[in-house]
Amino acid sequence: MTDILDLPDWNVLTSRLDDGTYTIEAEYTQPLQACTKCGLVGKLYRHGPKVVTYRDSPIRGAHAQLAAKVQRYKCRECGVTSLQPLGSVDSERRMTLRCLSYIEQQCMRDTFTRVAEHVGCDEKTVRSIAQGLITRTNGEFSPLVPEWLGIDETKLAGEMRGILTDVINRRPADILPSRDSKAIAQWLHSNGAPGRVKGVVTDMHRPYHNVVRDILPGVPVVVDKFHVVRMAGNGLDQVRIRLGKAAGKQINLGWKRSKILLNKSRANLSAKQEFNLQMWLDNEPLIAQAYQFKEDFYAWYNTPKAEAATALDTWIKAVSGSELKVDFKEILSALKNWREPILAYFDYPITNGYTEALNGVAKVINRTGRGYTFDVIRARVLSRNVNEPSTQSLDRDAYIKSWNENFIDSLIELGDRVMAAGGRCESCMRLADLVEFQVIDDKVLCKQCISRLGREMLGWDPAPLHT
Repeated sequence: MTDILDLPDWNVLTSRLDDGTYTIEAEYTQPLQACTKCGLVGKLYRHGPKVVTYRDSPIRGAHAQLAAKVQRYKCRECGVTSLQPLGSVDSERRMTLRCLSYIEQQCMRDTFTRVAEHVGCDEKTVRSIAQGLITRTNGEFSPLVPEWLGIDETKLAGEMRGILTDVINRRPADILPSRDSKAIAQWLHSNGAPGRVKGVVTDMHRPYHNVVRDILPGVPVVVDKFHVVRMAGNGLDQVRIRLGKAAGKQINLGWKRSKILLNKSRANLSAKQEFNLQMWLDNEPLIAQAYQFKEDFYAWYNTPKAEAATALDTWIKAVSGSELKVDFKEILSALKNWREPILAYFDYPITNGYTEALNGVAKVINRTGRGYTFDVIRARVLSRNVNEPSTQSLDRDAYIKSWNENFIDSLIELGDRVMAAGGRCESCMRLADLVEFQVIDDKVLCKQCISRLGREMLGWDPAPLHT
């Protein structure tokens, strides 16, 4: 018979499913050897059992609890009654260690409320376990300083926080409680950034550049391309808004609805959009001129390195000599004040795109949690791949040799099934990475449930697709 409990030294007596909860009655087979008070061995005798309920991790999409038949013992010497100590359970939290581990894994991926719903416990219990994990993780966390450091900021838990990333390997480096220059400088000093960092990419926030200049002298700083080209788009938008207001409310409203045609690069327009845009530009020469300035600046980032500075001066001269100079004032000022770090892109063609994406991830976590503290948000963002050199790749050749000639197709099929299941095991409903899943009997199951359900029940030969 398959052991549904799958815990060492436990003997299952009965199991039943009532109102969406599996209750597994079991007894622990290791007896108490010595009195817990006087310590004498061989003076104990059985004094009747006591049933204690412990929460367990979900089984087949249902809540699970262990109804443990705990043996009581009485000492002939001192008369003290003691309970049999149990293995694989956390007596203080009244749950199995497996359930505790499950909550720790899931609370860094899912909201506390949803984890509590899946397990069948109180949300306060999940919060308490998560806080213990976060405190322990923060004490052990040691940031890896990247060779190319991305610096940015975002608002989390009501305050602006510093975001530091490895822009080459695309992974978070750290999230600081503040974005001010002192916090950045302290992080760089305490983690040995001098001598390690070879370059920095950031926006046009002056304190960041000052810190890099003082702490990392001689290290190149690249102004992120996105922040610069956005200014060119803003200049075009200013022209559209100014002329639209002068043309009247109805025309301005129509232009506002069609502004996507101006914001898009011409190469990305459909044939219909290209036709509509050209009609607009033919009838509005100033907008046509502003649009061309924007397109020329976008194209400037694709010019050869040797021609970049000359091409930039030509563009600046053309815009400054036109009547649209005021509308493009923002980018003209930026190109004047930040010329060197903007041109540094042609020596080091990297962007801060990953850092901006990580900002978005952190904001989603912040919104989803509704009241998460900064420590919780930071831990959830950093928990997936901190201190990992890179994402591990599967050994395709070894897999094909050992198991399957259609590795790529099967991996794609598995990914599609996991996505259709919402990234969750269809048995215990836990979130997990792709490498932890298998499709068994047309169900997406995680490795924990596969081990728990057992080979006999599944009738499955467990060839390890992912290990």
